Amino acid sequence: MASMMDDKPKNKRVFPRITVTCPVLYRQSANKRWQVARLVDFSATGVCMICDENLPEQAEVSIQIKPGSQKTVPAISASGIVVRCQVNAEHRFEVSCKILKVYR
Repeated sequence: MASMMDDKPKNKRVFPRITVTCPVLYRQSANKRWQVARLVDFSATGVCMICDENLPEQAEVSIQIKPGSQKTVPAISASGIVVRCQVNAEHRFEVSCKILKVYR
């Protein structure tokens, strides 16, 4: 007989998410202006952020994480691709991006 614990989905992530809040700058292309978002969480392979713009899936984005005094998060410049964009309860957009390349 299986226990109730066996029915829970297992976290299959190789790199766990780290929940933290700090500013994120993003833009869809080099000729667009940087927009400000709020980081929700990140891992070695992706970020989740809250923004005011509905970003289409598969859109390429440039990302700059600006941690300020938040020492849990490194300052990162990266390029990525939008894998999901959903409206949240605050009528803002929760955007998940897969990191494709990190710049120094």
